[in-house]
Amino acid sequence: MSPSEPQRMYELLVDGFQQVSGILDERKSTLAADPVLAELADRVAAAPDPESDEVKRAFLHALDSRELSAAAEVVQYFAHRFRWAWLHAEVEQRHLDCLTRVDRRLTRHYERMLEAFSPDWEDRDLFPSLAKHSSP
Repeated sequence: MSPSEPQRMYELLVDGFQQVSGILDERKSTLAADPVLAELADRVAAAPDPESDEVKRAFLHALDSRELSAAAEVVQYFAHRFRWAWLHAEVEQRHLDCLTRVDRRLTRHYERMLEAFSPDWEDRDLFPSLAKHSSP
């Protein structure tokens, strides 16, 4: 792997997250954004280290970005597909911080993300490509 490949993964993900935000802003449809999320997830799954620092950095960017309108959907998709413990811990910490600050809007934002880590997440049908990655 060349030294620039990890950086390209970060850029690929962040660009993809912005593309998903644009689709959701324009079309208001997770069905329309699903193919982009599936392609990004497949690229991550095929990477030599799907939990590399660059992948983590891209998701931390998504969690903390106020400009990324699809942050919740992006995190939900990847949370449900990969169930990464590190991502769960990051979302949970932000959730707890919001509870402490009594920020109800952001608390619910993070609760929606945490729900996606469950194998029986009720909103998984909003992303049809997740069906082929679900446990039986």
